[in-house]
Amino acid sequence: MVKLVIYSLLLSIAVLHGSCLQTEIFYKIRQLVHKHQHSLQARHDFIELHTIEQPLDHFEPSQRTFRQRYWVNAKYWRKQDGPVFLYIGGEFEMSAGFIDGGNIVDLAEQYGGLIFGVEHRYYGLSVFEGSLENENLVYLSSQQALADLAEFCVFARKMYNLTDQNKWIAYGGSYPGSLSAWFRLKYPHLVSGAVASSAPVEAKTDFQGYNNVAAASFASPLVGGSVQCRSNIKKAFTTVDQLIAEKNFKKLEIDFSSCGDMSHPNDTWVFTQNLMTVLDSIVQYNNQVPGMNIKQVCQYMTDPSMTPYQGLVRLVQSFLALSKPCFNYNYTAYMELFKNTTQDPTGSALYRQWIYQTCSQFGYYQTCEKDTSCVFSVSLPDLFYNLAICSDVYNIPAQEVYQRVAFENAYYGGDKPKGTKIVFVNGSIDPWHSLSVLTNQSATELSIFIPGTSHCANMNSDQPGDPPALTHARQKVAVLVGDWIKAS
Repeated sequence: MVKLVIYSLLLSIAVLHGSCLQTEIFYKIRQLVHKHQHSLQARHDFIELHTIEQPLDHFEPSQRTFRQRYWVNAKYWRKQDGPVFLYIGGEFEMSAGFIDGGNIVDLAEQYGGLIFGVEHRYYGLSVFEGSLENENLVYLSSQQALADLAEFCVFARKMYNLTDQNKWIAYGGSYPGSLSAWFRLKYPHLVSGAVASSAPVEAKTDFQGYNNVAAASFASPLVGGSVQCRSNIKKAFTTVDQLIAEKNFKKLEIDFSSCGDMSHPNDTWVFTQNLMTVLDSIVQYNNQVPGMNIKQVCQYMTDPSMTPYQGLVRLVQSFLALSKPCFNYNYTAYMELFKNTTQDPTGSALYRQWIYQTCSQFGYYQTCEKDTSCVFSVSLPDLFYNLAICSDVYNIPAQEVYQRVAFENAYYGGDKPKGTKIVFVNGSIDPWHSLSVLTNQSATELSIFIPGTSHCANMNSDQPGDPPALTHARQKVAVLVGDWIKAS
């Protein structure tokens, strides 16, 4: 059975405002992971917060600007010509904690570097009045974000008296990992090398690979999985699909604590997405929070005292249902997350912005389809529903999503970006690795693939219990970074 520690850790991530929605679940889990890792690694350095005024549009003359936040950690900057580490923000609210511990701080200490952390436009408090309106979302793109970083580098050189002797190293994970690689690719005169962790550089509309990797992970003995575990998860979701086909929604509503009727296909899809997200999130962040891992899932799913379906019910109930009497699988409420244009004064809003980026640039729709190795529900067409959100919320029709995704791959090179002095670091358990660079592309565009590790795990500092391959990967990254710093 899952250890009691998972209960207290996951109580706070189950719901927001009484809802139990896929996006909320996933981002609450990510916040939990960051909070836990920071509690382990925080150095409590003195870190300054500042802002820079950025053009809203770097590519057309305009008077419109916004204030972009950035943080400075100068504790390890031992000499004036030391390197500069640029921690790139992404689809989240940044804080000083992102440059107060972890692998990037270890590197700065090793090489005597200055650290900057730059928040991504449209996220956190790097926003402006009306930024979430559709007409203003057109300025939310990876290209504009890279131009922000370029502008910041020029600004920082002047503000902090930096010269050509100060070698810049871009650093990021997940979407910011892609930005890190692309920054080196598009602005090689500004940055001397890039660490791109768990970076999905290939845009893809129908992203089947995510759930295929998740299925393989549940079967991997390396992380406590088994073939029986994967098979039982599939059997459990087959039962879910059978109940949906039989229109036995009452049983599903009782078993999975629905607040009300979920027989409408839209609501049923949100329900199946929730079930999938619970298991996907555990895979993606395997072992980055105590008790949240594949091994514990498989203990539920292979318990001989329960059927696979009963094991799934018990797992989901333990994961979600301890702090609320019921959960709202309502599609209308789900859509309101993406339609809400109200500026969040706390800076925590991110759903509307990120889903816009998937519609306008990346796709990344994690589908579960027949004739794939996905072990989750195949009762409703995931891609159809995701593309419908693009059309209904952002007025981007399905065909245009495909065209925009194709452009991104043409612009950056997909999983063959043809850059130099970039290292792509991926873990075998991380479902995003299927869109990254997994083999060396050249003598200086390199790949490090780590068996048994999860999403962005290499961005943490060494910890007791880390597999040797993960520790060795961090050492390899440090050697590469040292070589880039020394190069003329």
